[in-house]
Amino acid sequence: MAKNPMQRKAQNSFLLGMLITLLITGVIIAFLVLQLTNMTRAQKEEEAKLKTTYVLSQDINSGDSVTADKLQSVTVSGDTIPSNAINSAALEQKMNVFDEEGNLIKKVNIIAKINLKKGTVLTEDMIAEEGEIANDIRKVEYNMITMPSQIETDKYVDVRLQLPDGKDLIVVSHKKIEIPNVDGIDSTNTIWMNLNETEILTLSCAIIEAYKIEGSKLYLSEYVEPGLQTAAELTYLPDDAIINLINRDPNCVDAAKQAIFARNNDENIKNAVRNSINSALTAGQEDAMDNVIDKMQEEIQKTQEERQKYLDALGY
Repeated sequence: MAKNPMQRKAQNSFLLGMLITLLITGVIIAFLVLQLTNMTRAQKEEEAKLKTTYVLSQDINSGDSVTADKLQSVTVSGDTIPSNAINSAALEQKMNVFDEEGNLIKKVNIIAKINLKKGTVLTEDMIAEEGEIANDIRKVEYNMITMPSQIETDKYVDVRLQLPDGKDLIVVSHKKIEIPNVDGIDSTNTIWMNLNETEILTLSCAIIEAYKIEGSKLYLSEYVEPGLQTAAELTYLPDDAIINLINRDPNCVDAAKQAIFARNNDENIKNAVRNSINSALTAGQEDAMDNVIDKMQEEIQKTQEERQKYLDALGY
């Protein structure tokens, strides 16, 4: 049956409306798909920028060890951190040495070059490798070395010998000290240092010579930024007897031996150092042994007193 014009017009209008609706719906869907695609692409780009790095979970002083328990792993945009920020692979590589088969050979102590605050992003420039601990390293206690009034545990120092004629000689350098603590109170005269055999013998010689030379002084000088400052060159030279002892001592590592032998074989260095010391020793020769005996007894008494404080704190 033929449709009248009104019906045909209504049908055409309906079809046109449907077509327009479909077109609009298609445009909206296409727009949403495009937006979703752009958002996904942007999200992937942002995810690609994400980097896992480390921030400090506590303050670390210059020269102190940087260990895993002092760090917190965080994932942030690479745009917000320095390009040389440490990642887990880099930190693993710095802290450990592996052979070709991937077996751990040794662990390396990483130290802070500068003072670092909690929350700081760790970067390559902030840390350095400390030397491997040699077999002849020992923790040694000393109570005859003059300490600065405000020195603290974990500070880095040189041990120096000051002579009556004004000469000031470096005996051992760049050593991290520990001050014994009993019941929350630091010792007023005792320090611990990790020294190799050559350093122990050299410092022992300097101690005895300081005892013999009236007006001399063994004292500590503190580094300002131990993580950045390299060890000072040694200027003190022990006497020939100690040099010979070091040469015969199987516990002294070759590198330390060679360093002190090289200085001993340089006549200019040897004369500059030993002439002043020998002259001072000769000048006070009469009282030298009495001074050594008195100082050694004083040293033993200090050690006994510190030991008794420790035992008392333990309740013995």
